[in-house]
Amino acid sequence: MFDDKKPDMACVPYRRKTLYSVLTVLFLLVLIWTAVYLWAFSPWLTASLVLCYIGLCFLQAYCCAYQKCPYVGRFCPAVAGIMPASWLAKLIYGRREVVKSKARFETFVMIGYSALIGMAILPLWWIAKLSVPLAMGYFVWQLVYYLVFQLMICPACAIRETCPGGKLQSIVFRKRCQ
Repeated sequence: MFDDKKPDMACVPYRRKTLYSVLTVLFLLVLIWTAVYLWAFSPWLTASLVLCYIGLCFLQAYCCAYQKCPYVGRFCPAVAGIMPASWLAKLIYGRREVVKSKARFETFVMIGYSALIGMAILPLWWIAKLSVPLAMGYFVWQLVYYLVFQLMICPACAIRETCPGGKLQSIVFRKRCQ
């Protein structure tokens, strides 16, 4: 499924760093605000949100190494600000051959999607306690972020044909490196 495609090296280094940085900073600010707010209800809620993020970074690190991503160890236009995955991939897998397992890769992808969905849905009940329109705004923000990311960041990414999110974007929008 993912083994037959190679990264598009014409997209390395990534060219849309400013746009990516703006989107990522906004996303992470909302995520941090949400984590701080959830702490008022329970530190376990905040821990759950943080664990979704950290877990996503570690899962993505394997996926980066598995796909031989050209961004490993350097600036990476990763979704949801999980850029640490690039450095984790280099730290964990950089000096050794990656034991490739398609089943492990696909499992990590599904768990990763679950973590992304968890970051979007987990806080909704508690944000709604503050304000239902604010909870709706948080959810819409998540949707808009991912849509803008797919439309603006993925088309210029070297692994858009192998990354699950980029592959979806390529199929739906038929975009090439820009």
